[in-house]
Amino acid sequence: MPPALSPELARLLRPCKRKRARHDSGPRQAAWIRQIVIHSTEGGTAASVAAFFATTAQASTQLVIDDLDCYRCVPDLVIPWGAPGVNRTGLHIEHCGYARWTRAEWLSHRPTLERSAAKAALWCWTYRIPRRWLTVAALQAGGAGLCTHADATLAFPPNGGHTDPGSGFPRDLYLNRVK
Repeated sequence: MPPALSPELARLLRPCKRKRARHDSGPRQAAWIRQIVIHSTEGGTAASVAAFFATTAQASTQLVIDDLDCYRCVPDLVIPWGAPGVNRTGLHIEHCGYARWTRAEWLSHRPTLERSAAKAALWCWTYRIPRRWLTVAALQAGGAGLCTHADATLAFPPNGGHTDPGSGFPRDLYLNRVK
């Protein structure tokens, strides 16, 4: 049984709107889930990115989050097309932002970070994922924890040269909120 939730946490964990992504790689078992993979959308709103995933995009993710909204695009127990090497084992969160953003720019989008961290914390609890950032070596070894799309690119080349969510993403603050 999860611990009692504060009103603020309950608000952050409210169900996301649903917009089903067009592409995925089929079902998976909960036991396969080992990572939470952090992305940036490189533009758009949660609604527009979710709509893109529902049409022509050759990509998908569990969640897309911005300062105002959250969209569920793929169920947890479906393999997304998020980042090769961690699709089968990862739960993916797209943040409406840019890899080029500085730490200050990311921090100016606190609602996005707070909602995402709350969702990640729930996943950590549900799937027993350790609340830690993985190194590239740990990711290659199949470690459990959080990583970025950039980490997956380094761990499993060739992986399209992705750098998101960028070096300005406030990993320390984010992990503290997940904890």
